[in-house]
Amino acid sequence: METITNEAAGNQRGMSRRGFISGAALGTMALLGLAGCAQPNQTNTQKESEPSNQDAQAPATPDNVSETLECDIVVVGAGISGLAAAVQASENGSKVLVLEKGGAAGGNGAGAEGVFAVGSKLQKNLSIEINEVDIIRTELEEAQWVTNGALWYDMVHNSAENIDWLQDNGVQFNGVVDNYGAGLYNTMHWFDNDSAVTSYIEPMQAAAEQNGAEFRFGTAATSLKVDAGTVSGLYAEDSSGNIIEVKAKAVVLASGGIGANPDLLVQAGMAQNQVNEMMTNCSPSVCGDGYNMAMAAGGRDFLRNAAIQGFQMVKAFGTDTTVPYNSPLNGGNGLVGNGLCVWVNQDARRFNDESLAMTFNMAANLGACLGNRESYAIFDQAILDGCELDEADKKTVEDALTNNDGTSVFTANSFEELAEHFELDAETLAETMERYNQFCAQGFDGEFGKAQPFLTAIENGPFYIARIDALVVVVDGGIMTNVRSEVLDDASKPIPGLYAVGLDGAMLWRNVYTQNMPGTAMANNINSGRNAANAAAEYGMEGNLVAGANIAGFMKVADAMIWQGVSY
Repeated sequence: METITNEAAGNQRGMSRRGFISGAALGTMALLGLAGCAQPNQTNTQKESEPSNQDAQAPATPDNVSETLECDIVVVGAGISGLAAAVQASENGSKVLVLEKGGAAGGNGAGAEGVFAVGSKLQKNLSIEINEVDIIRTELEEAQWVTNGALWYDMVHNSAENIDWLQDNGVQFNGVVDNYGAGLYNTMHWFDNDSAVTSYIEPMQAAAEQNGAEFRFGTAATSLKVDAGTVSGLYAEDSSGNIIEVKAKAVVLASGGIGANPDLLVQAGMAQNQVNEMMTNCSPSVCGDGYNMAMAAGGRDFLRNAAIQGFQMVKAFGTDTTVPYNSPLNGGNGLVGNGLCVWVNQDARRFNDESLAMTFNMAANLGACLGNRESYAIFDQAILDGCELDEADKKTVEDALTNNDGTSVFTANSFEELAEHFELDAETLAETMERYNQFCAQGFDGEFGKAQPFLTAIENGPFYIARIDALVVVVDGGIMTNVRSEVLDDASKPIPGLYAVGLDGAMLWRNVYTQNMPGTAMANNINSGRNAANAAAEYGMEGNLVAGANIAGFMKVADAMIWQGVSY
């Protein structure tokens, strides 16, 4: 028997967009250096097309196993996607074991506020009619056609039935369906009390337990068991240090992605200095455990294509992410992201339309900045005053300028002084600002086409410069999967017995999370969890007519997707 090891096990995440940045959803962030993630057990810097795990060395099977458990399906993580997988699998008649590293179900998924769907009963009751084809085509166009359309079709096409299924399992919605304030379509189905805690997490855990699923909290999956290329279970460690062997017909990875693992974030495309300075509100346990185990088992690497979600922050203005979304300083559309500032890179040149966040795609702000080694926001006193700061915010700015060491924000009476402070080319920055002010006078941005309402000249000091640091909220994807949530190998063939769902195997987005359709991240968590459970039931219970009957509907959809030409 071959054993595949990972030094840490993961927790889960599953938030919708406003929940990423609102006070109701965000906990206090931790600097990555304090996150407590174990180092990944391997380094994989190869390009996606290159074999990544051919030389993986498997250690010996643990010889100090304290307990052996047997089940049909073991789910790693009790977040949004893990709960969906557990409920569906237990409904199918599978014997289910859920291992959760934390002390309770939900993890950061508690911040989720609702779910995407098209064609639901709730929408029909509100006379909301949306053509699912429009949804799919819009998303593919926004992603420049590099995303697999079959995956989008599967999620969108199943979304209405998924809502019905959730309600059948006790999930509560408040009846409101809208566009989340700025989305393209009315697809956001709001949870009761706008919270997943009581409306989704608690009833789904109860439903799984009622169906016979067993939950083990404080228990981290540490190793996959692999027999002749087939996953046959895993090893885990509980909070007392006891080693548990789990024999299973299938393993579902729902560990929540890589958002708190610095090394993996670099592999995902962030510059090392950005990772060194970044902040995160990811749970410290979201360390890429599912990713590491899948890679060690021969999975195909999708990490360089993962979508890093978050927004820009100025550390000197405070690192408490419990501030409301509309905070004029470090809110999602705060000072450096309100479209009025000028952004420059390490070369002291503009690099994008600074009003990106004024569309619904707030993630575009951070995405644009991550393309640089360094990013800075330039503004003047007029822009600062225009933020209509209250006394507390004014004091925050004063304290930032007085007490910080100048590495985050600095003020001066000339652009040249701003540049010199951050070791930028002074002449280039002066030219950049002169050219921008000319655009403002003309009423047309001749570089990036920023809309005229955001073209405000920055010409009267004092001037300010603020380094833009990243607040990483979540990372979508890392493990390549297909429409059945099966983990694929380097030949794009399924690894028998291994599945990845939610943020571990998110394949709807490639590099950019297109924030057009409210609630799609949650919808993917639920749909992928159900798909994995159904596929695992079929795989693990051949000849079981009861199980086969339970998954017949799923197979019709899966077969249709395969017929359409699933590329992964």
